[in-house]
Amino acid sequence: MQSSFLDELMSQIVARGNLEKKFEEIKNMMLSEFIEKTGFEPTSEEYREIEEEYMGTEIDKDMFCRQWKKNGGPVRLMRRRARRIEELEDILKNKDRQYEEMDTKYCIRINQLQDDMRSKLNEASAANDQYKEELLRINRLYQEAVEAKDEAERKLDTVRQAFSLLI
Repeated sequence: MQSSFLDELMSQIVARGNLEKKFEEIKNMMLSEFIEKTGFEPTSEEYREIEEEYMGTEIDKDMFCRQWKKNGGPVRLMRRRARRIEELEDILKNKDRQYEEMDTKYCIRINQLQDDMRSKLNEASAANDQYKEELLRINRLYQEAVEAKDEAERKLDTVRQAFSLLI
């Protein structure tokens, strides 16, 4: 007798589990059904929240959708969207401000580096001009020394010839 009681209890539990599964299948509402019934298209994140709300009720899909619309569901979501848009706009403005600050900072630094490069280039160019002038001066002195040497050698040759005549 106890065995039949347990068998009966087990079959009721299995039947109840099957009923719960069937109820769950019936109760599940697809996003496309929700859109069709309400005329409102939520994002996937919004729909997950709507679905959680629906699963917490004991009413069917049609009734839930009618009540959801009647109780201001679309308005609530639109307000939440508007707040999120405002938050994102604030974040964007903040990022724009940060970008502008960085851009200004780096532009100033780039201009400083360019000024430093120009200054060093001018210094190097001026030093190069001085080296060129010095090289030209040394070259002129060298040419003068070569000419003086040649003149001295000619005079020495003349003196040698004069001595050779005398001796």
